[in-house]
Amino acid sequence: MMPFQPLMIDWIVNRPRCGVFAGMGMAKTVSTLMAFSELWLQGEAKGLFLTAPHRVLVISWPNQLARWRDVSWLKFANLRTEEGIQAWHDGTADIYGINSERLNSVEKTVRGKVKRYPGFVEKHIKGNRKVPADMYVCDELSLAKNPASKRFNTLRNFLHDIPGRFRSPFRRLVGLTGTPHPNSYLDLFAQVRLLDPTIFGTVFYRFRDTYFEKADYMGYTYKLRPGAKEAIEAKLADFALVLLSDEWLDLPDCRIEDVEVLLPAATRTRYETLERDMLLDLERGGTITAAGAAPLTTKLLQMTAGCAYLDDAGVHFEHDAKIAALRKLRKKHAKEPILVLTSFVHERERYLREFPDAKQFHERDICAWKDGKIPMWVTDFRSISHGVDGIQTSCRVAVWTSPPYSWEGFTQTNKRIHRPGQNHESIVYRLLCPDTIDDAVTATLEDKKEGERGMLAAIKGLQAMRAGV
Repeated sequence: MMPFQPLMIDWIVNRPRCGVFAGMGMAKTVSTLMAFSELWLQGEAKGLFLTAPHRVLVISWPNQLARWRDVSWLKFANLRTEEGIQAWHDGTADIYGINSERLNSVEKTVRGKVKRYPGFVEKHIKGNRKVPADMYVCDELSLAKNPASKRFNTLRNFLHDIPGRFRSPFRRLVGLTGTPHPNSYLDLFAQVRLLDPTIFGTVFYRFRDTYFEKADYMGYTYKLRPGAKEAIEAKLADFALVLLSDEWLDLPDCRIEDVEVLLPAATRTRYETLERDMLLDLERGGTITAAGAAPLTTKLLQMTAGCAYLDDAGVHFEHDAKIAALRKLRKKHAKEPILVLTSFVHERERYLREFPDAKQFHERDICAWKDGKIPMWVTDFRSISHGVDGIQTSCRVAVWTSPPYSWEGFTQTNKRIHRPGQNHESIVYRLLCPDTIDDAVTATLEDKKEGERGMLAAIKGLQAMRAGV
């Protein structure tokens, strides 16, 4: 074991409700498996119910079980399959996993008729007196950050006792994440409430009004009240174990290098006209809301990427300046595999078309990638941001063709190449058009990064103080 793993194992074993906020590549999965194994052997847990993103579920957890002898005896059941469901009802597995999209019931219109499809919770947990698991693990806890999430709120109803009315089958609750603070401190509420509603309560608006105040007249944005940051961190200190990657992992450096890509004159003129017109439309409506800003930023990012979706004419070509920039990077790293990260379908299609040696990402090709047989892998960053390991064994160069909104997605994806198993300096290139929306998005990412780092450092400091370190 790595030196920080016993800390995780002890934290999980000794706390019925807890979070582990540890950096990417810090063995959260196998540490959780070892903690569960220890609890199982002590008679403190009979089964583990897991929710995780699809690739984390079908790749990471089974691979970790097969890799480590201490936990290889545990049987994993995929609840996306009939065999997994049967194991759930028979109680013949130790770990039962499903992705959160399947938790809640949904209604779909099929040929004009509304059909209802019961979710996993309704079909296999509600009313089931023989739930085979008494420990719940939410891998990538930050995906539960939305207080109105139907998926996680459907499950939340069965995670906690209701005195005199309901006794939950789950006695231990654990959340794992490397990015607990994707956007702001407001994101923490739903994640913590899912596992322990006694910390911040169960009502989002009460939490928000206690620790935040309006940052604008209409109340579309909020900022922390004086002293609220410290109060939130103090409440989390006994709940979440914080382990920072740069303090525990001895990895080669990872540097981010921005590559300026100049828009052609004609595109620059059209871009500036579109930007001005869309901003004027937003400003006429008074306060700029997230719902109003999203179409604007997306359209502008498409233009800097090279194409834009038009309402009536489909995809409209604008320029190939970023393709030319990628060609230069391809020549610079001619003998190295390159991971190309896109945000739009038209980007991915154009890069695959323009580079004959490029291949679209698929996990079935991971062995060929590890062997260096794929010179360029092109993918939407959301396809690999969670649960894909092994990319770092042959690749140290990643290229973002468009900057993402999500600090979590940006960080998690970069950690696909900058993690244990990487033996060389990693380079993350960003192709950015100066004085455009590209600059605004990257600046926002920096703000989010500093906010998360500050929170994690504060919680870690509180834990050290309480431990007398």
